[in-house]
Amino acid sequence: MVFIPRDPVVQNQFLTHDSTWVATATAGAVVQLSGDQLVAVVSGTPSGDPYGFLMQNVRAESSAHPTGFRLPGDLGSSDAFTGDPVGVAHLGIYDTTHYNTGTTYTAGVELTTGADGVVTPTGVSEVDGTVVAIAQNTLDSDAVSAGNNLRIKLLI
Repeated sequence: MVFIPRDPVVQNQFLTHDSTWVATATAGAVVQLSGDQLVAVVSGTPSGDPYGFLMQNVRAESSAHPTGFRLPGDLGSSDAFTGDPVGVAHLGIYDTTHYNTGTTYTAGVELTTGADGVVTPTGVSEVDGTVVAIAQNTLDSDAVSAGNNLRIKLLI
Protein backbone atom coordinates (compact mmCIF):
# COMPACT_ATOMS: atom_id res chain seq x y z
CA MET A 1 0.00 0.00 0.00
CA VAL A 2 1.07 3.55 -0.67
CA PHE A 3 0.84 6.50 1.73
CA ILE A 4 3.46 9.00 0.62
CA PRO A 5 3.78 12.59 1.94
CA ARG A 6 3.85 15.14 -0.89
CA ASP A 7 3.93 18.37 1.16
CA PRO A 8 5.25 19.36 4.58
CA VAL A 9 3.20 17.42 7.08
CA VAL A 10 2.53 17.14 10.79
CA GLN A 11 3.16 13.71 12.21
CA ASN A 12 2.79 12.20 15.65
CA GLN A 13 5.26 9.42 16.46
CA PHE A 14 4.26 9.04 20.10
CA LEU A 15 1.18 6.86 19.72
CA THR A 16 0.87 3.07 19.89
CA HIS A 17 -1.24 0.70 17.80
CA ASP A 18 -4.07 -0.68 19.94
CA SER A 19 -3.82 -4.41 19.23
CA THR A 20 -7.01 -5.13 21.19
CA TRP A 21 -9.07 -3.68 18.29
CA VAL A 22 -7.63 -5.17 15.11
CA ALA A 23 -4.53 -7.26 14.53
CA THR A 24 -3.41 -5.58 11.30
CA ALA A 25 -3.86 -2.24 9.57
CA THR A 26 -2.87 -0.58 6.31
CA ALA A 27 -0.85 2.57 5.75
CA GLY A 28 -3.26 5.39 4.96
CA ALA A 29 -6.05 4.05 7.17
CA VAL A 30 -8.00 6.62 9.18
CA VAL A 31 -7.44 6.05 12.89
CA GLN A 32 -9.16 7.19 16.08
CA LEU A 33 -7.90 7.54 19.62
CA SER A 34 -8.92 4.35 21.43
CA GLY A 35 -7.24 4.89 24.77
CA ASP A 36 -4.36 6.66 26.49
CA GLN A 37 -1.96 7.34 23.59
CA LEU A 38 -3.48 4.40 21.65
CA VAL A 39 -4.88 4.48 18.11
CA ALA A 40 -7.10 2.02 16.27
CA VAL A 41 -8.49 1.98 12.75
CA VAL A 42 -11.94 3.54 12.39
CA SER A 43 -14.31 0.64 11.78
CA GLY A 44 -18.04 0.10 11.35
CA THR A 45 -18.92 1.54 14.75
CA PRO A 46 -16.33 4.15 15.73
CA SER A 47 -16.27 5.09 19.37
CA GLY A 48 -14.47 8.35 18.73
CA ASP A 49 -13.84 10.94 16.06
CA PRO A 50 -11.27 10.33 13.31
CA TYR A 51 -7.91 11.53 14.62
CA GLY A 52 -5.37 11.07 11.82
CA PHE A 53 -4.00 8.70 9.19
CA LEU A 54 -1.75 5.70 9.81
CA MET A 55 1.68 6.25 8.25
CA GLN A 56 2.78 2.62 8.12
CA ASN A 57 1.39 -0.88 7.77
CA VAL A 58 0.76 -2.79 11.00
CA ARG A 59 1.48 -6.51 10.69
CA ALA A 60 0.54 -9.35 13.01
CA GLU A 61 3.20 -10.99 15.15
CA SER A 62 4.33 -14.41 13.91
CA SER A 63 2.58 -17.20 15.79
CA ALA A 64 5.53 -19.51 15.13
CA HIS A 65 8.03 -17.34 17.03
CA PRO A 66 8.24 -15.67 20.45
CA THR A 67 6.62 -12.23 20.76
CA GLY A 68 9.01 -9.55 19.54
CA PHE A 69 11.02 -11.94 17.32
CA ARG A 70 11.77 -10.45 13.91
CA LEU A 71 12.75 -12.41 10.82
CA PRO A 72 15.70 -11.08 8.80
CA GLY A 73 13.28 -9.83 6.12
CA ASP A 74 11.47 -7.73 8.75
CA LEU A 75 14.59 -5.79 9.69
CA GLY A 76 14.80 -2.41 7.99
CA SER A 77 11.12 -2.47 7.10
CA SER A 78 8.99 0.57 7.90
CA ASP A 79 6.14 -1.75 8.91
CA ALA A 80 5.11 -1.87 12.55
CA PHE A 81 3.77 -4.89 14.40
CA THR A 82 0.65 -5.11 16.57
CA GLY A 83 1.13 -3.07 19.72
CA ASP A 84 4.17 -1.17 18.37
CA PRO A 85 4.57 2.62 18.26
CA VAL A 86 3.19 3.96 14.96
CA GLY A 87 3.32 7.20 13.03
CA VAL A 88 0.07 9.11 12.63
CA ALA A 89 -0.24 11.84 10.00
CA HIS A 90 -2.15 15.09 10.44
CA LEU A 91 -2.69 17.74 7.75
CA GLY A 92 -0.48 17.88 4.66
CA ILE A 93 -0.88 16.36 1.20
CA TYR A 94 -0.46 12.63 0.57
CA ASP A 95 -0.74 10.06 -2.22
CA THR A 96 -2.65 6.96 -1.15
CA THR A 97 -3.95 3.69 -2.56
CA HIS A 98 -6.00 2.95 0.57
CA TYR A 99 -9.35 4.20 -0.73
CA ASN A 100 -12.80 2.77 -1.49
CA THR A 101 -12.34 0.90 -4.79
CA GLY A 102 -16.09 0.60 -5.33
CA THR A 103 -16.49 4.19 -6.51
CA THR A 104 -14.81 6.94 -8.54
CA TYR A 105 -13.28 10.22 -7.38
CA THR A 106 -13.57 13.78 -8.64
CA ALA A 107 -11.06 16.49 -7.76
CA GLY A 108 -12.47 18.59 -4.93
CA VAL A 109 -14.80 15.93 -3.51
CA GLU A 110 -14.95 15.74 0.29
CA LEU A 111 -13.82 12.40 1.72
CA THR A 112 -15.05 10.63 4.83
CA THR A 113 -14.16 7.25 6.38
CA GLY A 114 -15.32 3.92 5.01
CA ALA A 115 -14.86 0.36 6.27
CA ASP A 116 -11.33 -0.56 7.43
CA GLY A 117 -10.38 3.12 7.57
CA VAL A 118 -10.42 3.74 3.80
CA VAL A 119 -11.30 7.17 2.49
CA THR A 120 -14.53 7.37 0.52
CA PRO A 121 -16.56 10.22 -0.99
CA THR A 122 -19.16 11.73 1.33
CA GLY A 123 -22.32 9.62 1.28
CA VAL A 124 -20.69 6.57 -0.33
CA SER A 125 -20.35 3.58 2.03
CA GLU A 126 -19.24 5.83 4.88
CA VAL A 127 -19.02 4.66 8.50
CA ASP A 128 -18.30 8.11 9.90
CA GLY A 129 -19.64 11.36 8.41
CA THR A 130 -16.69 13.49 9.50
CA VAL A 131 -14.90 15.02 6.50
CA VAL A 132 -11.25 13.97 6.85
CA ALA A 133 -9.75 14.92 3.48
CA ILE A 134 -10.36 16.41 0.04
CA ALA A 135 -9.44 14.65 -3.22
CA GLN A 136 -7.03 16.64 -5.35
CA ASN A 137 -7.19 14.53 -8.48
CA THR A 138 -9.84 12.66 -10.43
CA LEU A 139 -9.87 8.87 -10.69
CA ASP A 140 -12.30 7.29 -13.16
CA SER A 141 -13.26 3.60 -12.92
CA ASP A 142 -10.24 2.55 -15.03
CA ALA A 143 -7.83 4.47 -12.79
CA VAL A 144 -9.43 2.99 -9.65
CA SER A 145 -9.21 -0.53 -11.13
CA ALA A 146 -5.54 0.06 -11.96
CA GLY A 147 -4.87 1.13 -8.36
CA ASN A 148 -3.65 4.61 -9.27
CA ASN A 149 -2.69 6.97 -6.46
CA LEU A 150 -5.34 9.28 -5.06
CA ARG A 151 -3.83 12.59 -3.92
CA ILE A 152 -5.57 13.87 -0.81
CA LYS A 153 -5.29 16.94 1.40
CA LEU A 154 -5.78 15.89 5.02
CA LEU A 155 -8.11 18.07 7.09
CA ILE A 156 -7.49 16.38 10.45
